[in-house]
Amino acid sequence: MMRAPRFRYHAARSVKDAAAALADGGPAAMLLAGGTDLVPNMKRRTQVPDTVIGIRHLPALRRISNGSGLAIGACASLAEVAASRKVRKGYAALATAAGQVATVHIQHMATLGGNLCLDTRCNYYNQNAEW
Repeated sequence: MMRAPRFRYHAARSVKDAAAALADGGPAAMLLAGGTDLVPNMKRRTQVPDTVIGIRHLPALRRISNGSGLAIGACASLAEVAASRKVRKGYAALATAAGQVATVHIQHMATLGGNLCLDTRCNYYNQNAEW
C-alpha cells in the first residue's frame, strides 16, 4: 500500500483563511477539496506539498446559483453539478458532461474546480524519480 508523505493539514474556516494559508505556504502548499487527484498523486510522490489546505466544507465554494448567468463554486461536486436543476435547465451540456466523468463514487467526491485545474493523468508524465 502506498502512503502519502507527511504534511501539515489546515482546515480553512473561510475563503479568506484559505487564501491566507495558501499565501503563507507558498509553492509548497496545495488545496484539497475532493482529493480524487491530489491524494493519489501524493501517494505516488508526483505532488508532495508541505501543507494541505482543506476547503471542501466552505459553503461559499459549494454554491450553485443562477442569476444573470450561472455561477458554480469550485468545491461543488460533479454529482451536484449534474443533478442541479439550475445547471440542467440552461446548461444541459455541462450537466451531462459532469454526469459522465468517471464513476458515480468519484462524481460524489470530485469537484468542478479540481477537474478544471487537473494536472494530466498521463502515466508517462506522472512518473516519479523512482519509477
